[in-house]
Amino acid sequence: MQIQLLRADTTSLKVDALVYPAESDSAEPVVVSSGNFLCRFVIHVPAPKAGGGDDEVRLRNATTVALERAEELAIASVGLPPIGTGFTPERCARVMLGAALDFRPRARSLQRAVFCLFGQAEYDAFEGALKELEG
Repeated sequence: MQIQLLRADTTSLKVDALVYPAESDSAEPVVVSSGNFLCRFVIHVPAPKAGGGDDEVRLRNATTVALERAEELAIASVGLPPIGTGFTPERCARVMLGAALDFRPRARSLQRAVFCLFGQAEYDAFEGALKELEG
């Protein structure tokens, strides 16, 4: 599974599925049709909030669950915006990219995980974290 960083609006992504944060961090992941998005599916996952003792664990789990759902759908590409609320871009990047890199050996149909980053600060944080994590 290739990990890509793209500075763009999520609505412009051409991927098979788009991960979207659910309003409640206690909600179960749900897959729905995409409506007006360019993708086929939207995978709603809990949106972890920073500030709790297990906030990084919840963000990591949400990222992993999103990738697992993408695999279950047997799709080739998934778009992931930063889904943590209240996390610094650097912290969010480290946790989400770490989860994606750890998931990589389990990927079968999933060929691309595209991290969609709206601003330059987010992009720079994810780019730096990816370089650091990939060593």
